[in-house]
Amino acid sequence: MPEKKKFFTFEDLKSGFFEDGTKKFAVLGCPIGHSLSPLMQNAALERIAESDPEFEGAGYFAFEIFPENLREALDILLEKGFLGANLTIPHKVAPLSFLEDVDLYAKSAGACNTLLNDGGKWKAFNTDGFGLEKALQILFEFSAEGRDIFILGAGGAARGAAFWLGRKNPRSLNLSNRSKDRLQSLVSDLRSSGIDCGEFSVSGLKIPENSALINATSIGLGASDGAVADFGKLPKSCVFFDMPYRLVGTTKSVEEARRAGLRAESGLAMLAYQGAKSLEIWTSKQFMGDFMFEILRKI
Repeated sequence: MPEKKKFFTFEDLKSGFFEDGTKKFAVLGCPIGHSLSPLMQNAALERIAESDPEFEGAGYFAFEIFPENLREALDILLEKGFLGANLTIPHKVAPLSFLEDVDLYAKSAGACNTLLNDGGKWKAFNTDGFGLEKALQILFEFSAEGRDIFILGAGGAARGAAFWLGRKNPRSLNLSNRSKDRLQSLVSDLRSSGIDCGEFSVSGLKIPENSALINATSIGLGASDGAVADFGKLPKSCVFFDMPYRLVGTTKSVEEARRAGLRAESGLAMLAYQGAKSLEIWTSKQFMGDFMFEILRKI
């Protein structure tokens, strides 16, 4: 096993590293340096090892993988015995074009964030929707049933959110994205699956009382990123959930939403609960969502 560092590269993965017999897990993204997944997953693995010696020395590692190297990287992870992997921006959609074993929810959403090594082949899952639903419940006591949901984005994270919350009987499900082609593709897929949805414009944003606005884009990861909406136009009874999170402080969107009087949070809770669901899939151990969220909150 190599010396621990913040993240590893594709070249590191192709090297002689990671060839010991310990249980290994990974997260792949680009960029990946901001990821807090290794912190919470390794803490959870250490707790599991306290009662199961098979997990002694187990590790979860971050890899910065460019899109053109993703398929080969996944093959190498299998060769080196990794038991599971998480996928984050921009890798949630591409694997479905070459993986044969895909969970029903991931297939319908057209995106995956969790891979299980199932006898030397990857099986794809999507735990994003589960993590988002838990986060909304924990942070805001918000249930999608009978409420109006507004989602910004049409990429892998937005797909996971829309297909999950769209099946929770919301009063309305509404989508917006800068790329109209991607937006229309998501809308078409949702409607083909029996999920009714509409579209909205951020520039002319009008949202009913007690709604939820969810940012499922990558806007917020960059230090110079601005707010995703004019929160002064939203009723103060609405909640804002920002999937991106910052290592220090909050995103500009969360700052602006709070300044406008809304309840607003970044993506730490979602990260914890979707990650805990992934770990449960990989290990069949007890769900550790609350523990992982507490780890992140202590940072």
